[in-house]
Amino acid sequence: MKKSKCKVWAILFFIYLAILFRITVFRSRSYPVEFAVNLSLFTDLAATYHENGIWMVLYLVIGNIIWFVPFGILLPMVCRILKSKAVISLGFCLSLIIEVGQLITGKGMFEIDDLVLNTLGAAIGYLIYKIYRDFRK
Repeated sequence: MKKSKCKVWAILFFIYLAILFRITVFRSRSYPVEFAVNLSLFTDLAATYHENGIWMVLYLVIGNIIWFVPFGILLPMVCRILKSKAVISLGFCLSLIIEVGQLITGKGMFEIDDLVLNTLGAAIGYLIYKIYRDFRK
């Protein structure tokens, strides 16, 4: 790939990361400390379903997945040597950093659901990248 294209992908990747951190860790809304950690898989989504219905659950699930799809696409565009396991593992690590950041800043909940859904989003993004790459060959 040409160096100029690589620079464009790198710039887009860093813009994406800046936006992601702005909406997840550096947002204005805070959470009460007593609700800051949820380590039970999908229990919060079940409670959300009972309180707000299926549309809110879909919004949360799809939102958590979609926000990490660009990670799975852009990271291998910037660093072509990364394979699926590395991209997915780094997606998990980024999600973990965000969840810990939310816990420390009080700007969100640390939720195991988010780790799973964000990692799934990174995997879907990598699959899209791979299909795109194979299609271009």
